[in-house]
Amino acid sequence: MIAFHLARPWAPGGFVGVDVFFVISGYLMTGIIVGRLRQGRFRLRDFYVARLRRIWPALAVLCGGLCAVGAVALDPWTLERLAADVPATLVFLSNFSFGARNGYFAANQATNWLLHTWSLGVEWQFYLAYPLLLLVLFRIAALRRRLWLVITGLAAISLVACLVLSAFSWTWSYWLLPTRAWELLAGALCVALEGRLRLSPLGRGLGHAAGLAAIALGAVLALPGADWPSATALLPVGGAALVIVSAAPRSYWAETAVVSAIGRASYSIYLWHWPVVVALRYAGIQLTPLVAAGAIVAMLVLGFGSYWLIERKATEWVFAPRRGRWRIGIAAGLGVFALAVAAWLSGGFEAPRTAGLPAPVRAALADDRRAATDWRFPDVCGRLVRRPLKVCQIGDPAARQVLVFGDSHAQQLAPRYAHLFDAEPGRGVTFLTEPGCAPIPGVGRRRTGGACGRWSDAAFRWAEGAGFQRVVLISNWQTYFAAAPGQPAGEGCLADARDCAPRAAGMAASAFAQVAFDHLIAEIGRLQARGAQVVLVGQAPHGGDAGAPQGLYQSSFWGQAVSTPAIPRRDLQSEAALVQGQLARASRLTGAPLIDPLGALCPDGPCPATEAGRGLYLNPGHFRASAVSLPMFAFLDPWLAPAEPIAPK
Repeated sequence: MIAFHLARPWAPGGFVGVDVFFVISGYLMTGIIVGRLRQGRFRLRDFYVARLRRIWPALAVLCGGLCAVGAVALDPWTLERLAADVPATLVFLSNFSFGARNGYFAANQATNWLLHTWSLGVEWQFYLAYPLLLLVLFRIAALRRRLWLVITGLAAISLVACLVLSAFSWTWSYWLLPTRAWELLAGALCVALEGRLRLSPLGRGLGHAAGLAAIALGAVLALPGADWPSATALLPVGGAALVIVSAAPRSYWAETAVVSAIGRASYSIYLWHWPVVVALRYAGIQLTPLVAAGAIVAMLVLGFGSYWLIERKATEWVFAPRRGRWRIGIAAGLGVFALAVAAWLSGGFEAPRTAGLPAPVRAALADDRRAATDWRFPDVCGRLVRRPLKVCQIGDPAARQVLVFGDSHAQQLAPRYAHLFDAEPGRGVTFLTEPGCAPIPGVGRRRTGGACGRWSDAAFRWAEGAGFQRVVLISNWQTYFAAAPGQPAGEGCLADARDCAPRAAGMAASAFAQVAFDHLIAEIGRLQARGAQVVLVGQAPHGGDAGAPQGLYQSSFWGQAVSTPAIPRRDLQSEAALVQGQLARASRLTGAPLIDPLGALCPDGPCPATEAGRGLYLNPGHFRASAVSLPMFAFLDPWLAPAEPIAPK
């Protein structure tokens, strides 16, 4: 996991460490519970207390430490977001909280200070339910005799559910116990095989090596994406199980003093490793080999410190068999909870921490916070039709002048035209949109499976028969086609009616874009044959992290001056080169006009992130509603709100 987080391009599959951990956890817990049940000395309360004692103190110290340090070292908005995640983390529900935002591999999760605690949520939920299940099975004689068969059946059900949901790129399959239980139960089944396998020392050694090789192969083949855990997860899970059941007589590599020490402190090291990574990102420190080495040292120091001081000394002291000490532990836990809630509700203690800043800076900070919620779609729709497709009509619902067809980059423009057509019969603009879906037939998105492909196909059929004079295609094109490390074709995929092929059969990004835009060129021809004029709008600039509201807030707070960064135009052009080339090809072959937002919004060089001291962006990729109403966006008006009738194609 540390290799994945510190050197993701070189260890893209390092996240399979969590899958291996689940197998080990399931094995250990099953051995404890089943062993004590067979001896007639299992006590549910004792089990829960032991698990809580093992996990919660170090976790609470992590949360409290981050909030306390954050009150000094983080800007108020970042501290507020961190503190808001602490309550769910402390009650082991962070997997639900984080899953509701986005997938584990999404860009907005990279600065989530407590992201790694999702696995503790899954683990604790397993600890709550699993002993109850085993108690029931042991009390029913027929089920007790078939204990391992029942567990095998439950593991199979969980595995099937996981593979089916992941294949459809349902993001929740990554976060939840029902789709992760098979990994924990794989470890449980290792208990059933203990003592039953008759392997020679050589066989055990070979099994041990084969298991390690399977884990390594899984780490090589696994790619970050919404389809995880996929069938590839069987490699690290099966490899971990094989290592356990092989029970090699000697694991020389694991018996060294260094590995043994790291193993004992592994939980605390895990707790602290991710905050170190996020701290580097927050400080804007590039991950060079030297920085990575220093980060590993920091992780180990913090991890061993937590292990010795919290897991060993403090926990033993609090849980010592003397009256009253447990109350101190409860008071400390409540103190952490109270600190987090106070930081959350006070906006990261914003009022006292910004009181001494100049008035223009405080005004800019307040505007940055407003910018993050400045999104008015579909509120600006005069009429919103949701079935069978989501259609937003502004102006006269009967108007068939312009259809704007696209994803959220089309939606962000709607506020500009909210009242333009008031009291003007026959004039209006219609938006046919779906966030996260490219307006290209047959192209889906990995995180939504075949849903985007189904939407685009249905939307184009609707557009062909709707009788609009002009169809304007607007999208965040590069999201679907830009290549990323370990991903041949960015977020896009070739989709059929049911599913999505995330890797486009191994296709390179350029080849994938060629095929996808061939589909679009053919569709443009069909629309033109129906008499519609088709207009293509190219890739719009984005603000990136520095131009997003929280980036501006952070810069203004620490700089004590209003931040006005500019985004290098050359970088934006380089990022969009692939899709701009394909859009130019589509324009050339079909005669559809191609509008260049980059040239219109950044005519003289760098692209602005602010205008008159106010941020232009809602987030790294979208303009805020108030920004699109500015004169700088007037270049779109002749195409989306023509004053004169549109000449037939």
